[in-house]
Amino acid sequence: MIPHDLFDLLDYHPHMGQLAFHDSDARFKVLIAGARFGKSLAAARDVMRDILSGESRGWLVAPTYELTRPEFRYIRDDLLSRFHGNVAESGYPPSLNTSWGAEITCLSAHTPQGLLGDEIDWLVLCEAAHIQRDAFERFLRARLATRTGRLIVPTTPHGHNWIHELYQRGLSSNPGWRSFQYATWDNPGIAPAEIESARRDLPDDTFDEQYGGAFTSPAGRVYREYQRGLHVVEHLAPPDGALIFKAIDFGYNSPFACLWGAFDRDGRLLILREHYRNNLALSLHAEVIRAVDAEYEDAGCEIGPGFADPSGALERKTLRDEGVHTLPADNRVSGGIEIVRRRLLKAGDGRPRLLIDAGCTNLLREIDGYCWTETSKGDRLPHGAEDHALDALRYLCVALARKVDWKNAGTLW
Repeated sequence: MIPHDLFDLLDYHPHMGQLAFHDSDARFKVLIAGARFGKSLAAARDVMRDILSGESRGWLVAPTYELTRPEFRYIRDDLLSRFHGNVAESGYPPSLNTSWGAEITCLSAHTPQGLLGDEIDWLVLCEAAHIQRDAFERFLRARLATRTGRLIVPTTPHGHNWIHELYQRGLSSNPGWRSFQYATWDNPGIAPAEIESARRDLPDDTFDEQYGGAFTSPAGRVYREYQRGLHVVEHLAPPDGALIFKAIDFGYNSPFACLWGAFDRDGRLLILREHYRNNLALSLHAEVIRAVDAEYEDAGCEIGPGFADPSGALERKTLRDEGVHTLPADNRVSGGIEIVRRRLLKAGDGRPRLLIDAGCTNLLREIDGYCWTETSKGDRLPHGAEDHALDALRYLCVALARKVDWKNAGTLW
């Protein structure tokens, strides 16, 4: 718990939501909040106890240096106003060094390899919902290990991406984790009229995310039609005698993704299962694929064509040598996205043309985080921290855009 005499030293008067956040002594704290709640200020003041305690090293990490500015400015202003002669500031990367040995450095997650190196006492992930999972899991998490460092995650949600998973950890009995969720209006300094103005001006889902701090908004999402309650089903199974298809996106350091799918009797595409692993040889992936195929054959299904990344000719040959035959997929992105989107729409019976088994957790996570980004030329491109299972889904939907006769296990070209 932060001593209240530190609040007095900093002339800091936290509101009730910030105070609840500070009062937790959890090692890992996730602060999900709407815009202008005061999460950047709370994060900066929370690590001041580490900075003022003596020798320490802490990092502020964001997707860009610019996004570390709010937290860095609060820390810098606090230190310079009270310990001016004992604090040295550097410009690139933005950093502070105190005479008692505290180091504060801003870093960009845009190039994750630059995050390797030092052991640290605390880490703040600024606007963490826009940081790639890989940057945290492979390059940042281990920096906290040696000194049992603290983690602060202040962010506004951005779909159900990996930050939602961190948030869920803090709601469970996971040791050392604590999560908080607040809306903009939990900050008493925000005028109610401003809140109501935003509510009128914004789509409901955007308002709920940006002001309500809720993990609900599809704003900017490529697959806006996707809804968990509509498209995700527990324990999907193919109909008797179904033809089982699969699609593969290759990867080694990045995940290798394989999806299995089949049509039901109404022509609805069922995504039944996923295999999603990195750092495995193709022969081991092939072993898993053959085993899953055998399970479906034992259940009376027939194994149909597989479709794989067309740029991976060598990988497809290796899989063929291992007994897994695939065809080169159509990898046109924009047209493929439109085919997937049409599948997500409701059919005449009110149900969508695409259902996904709840066990396909990586595919579902990627759908939530797959958003449009604008290039410097003004073009709109899809972008996700990870899109390997999504690529496989696109390959499959494009390949199966033509009708399949499930009963006779034949493709009607």
